Amino acid sequence: MARLVRKGMIAGLLLLLLAAVFPYSAVSATLEEKQAEADKVRQQIEAMKTESQRLAQEYNTALSEYESIRTEVEDNREQLEKAQNDYKRARTILHERLRSIYKSGDISSLEVLLESTSLDDFLTRYDFFSYIGNRDFQIFDEFKRLREEISERQRSLEEQEARSRQILGSVNAKRQAMETSLQEQQAYLDSVNKEILQLLATTGGGGTPIPTPIGNFVFPVRGPHSFSNDWHAPRTGHLHQGCDVFAAMGTPMVACVSGTVNQGEGKNAGLYVRLAGDDGNVYYYMHCQRFGATGHVAAGTVIAYCGDTGNALGGSPHLHFEIHPGGGAAINPYPILLAADR
Repeated sequence: MARLVRKGMIAGLLLLLLAAVFPYSAVSATLEEKQAEADKVRQQIEAMKTESQRLAQEYNTALSEYESIRTEVEDNREQLEKAQNDYKRARTILHERLRSIYKSGDISSLEVLLESTSLDDFLTRYDFFSYIGNRDFQIFDEFKRLREEISERQRSLEEQEARSRQILGSVNAKRQAMETSLQEQQAYLDSVNKEILQLLATTGGGGTPIPTPIGNFVFPVRGPHSFSNDWHAPRTGHLHQGCDVFAAMGTPMVACVSGTVNQGEGKNAGLYVRLAGDDGNVYYYMHCQRFGATGHVAAGTVIAYCGDTGNALGGSPHLHFEIHPGGGAAINPYPILLAADR
């Protein structure tokens, strides 16, 4: 059932049903009881929503930190590989230079070479060897610098990877907590909805509530959800170009405005929907589990279902939602989603 989380909806519905069945004089006490009961239900739903929103914020913060560390790890790994390749080249040049010293038969050079107990010892002795020319200094300095850089980068990489594993554990824990919160919210709403449907059946009422629009815009997820402002949060190789709305797998996603739906599939986006709105704007729904209606649809029509396809695979099911005014560059959808969610 859609949008039962809106303040006063349950209270208003219960009051209307009771008023339709009983005369006011006979139910004044009952109305007060039902009003108090409805307020309690509303407060419980609001508390559950607030908790899931808090968990969504924590999840996005942890995910952004994880993505930043991943980027650092990959950059460091590339630099380490480059340093290792340069080190191999410098080592080859150094060996050639040592062979040349040996073949030249220079007594002083041979003493330094033969009396050294190791390559490190040789480099230390060679630092003070006046025979070395400028080119030799450059070779040995570069060799030592690369060796130190590799050692430092390997240590740094180990620390970064350990930190990455730690953050990933935190991300997964927060994801599980958020998904549990959403599931509990859905179960609670299902129980409330069941009671309301029974009342509707008893009084002869019927129909299914539809999402309440804000102006011409309808919130794109029909069911318990959570989201935070993760616009331009760091992602591997780019900045986040939309807003993630988390919901249980298979939660219906609806057209936020009337318009024409086109379905597609991309490597990162997974199953996605492009909604060319009648208002002239373009809206994207990514990581869908499966598709809904296509062609021209009215606002509030189910056009897809929440999933984790594309590069969201294995993560928390969510809708990656983008708004492109006039079909141009994306803008931050968070203020619009926030207004519609109220």
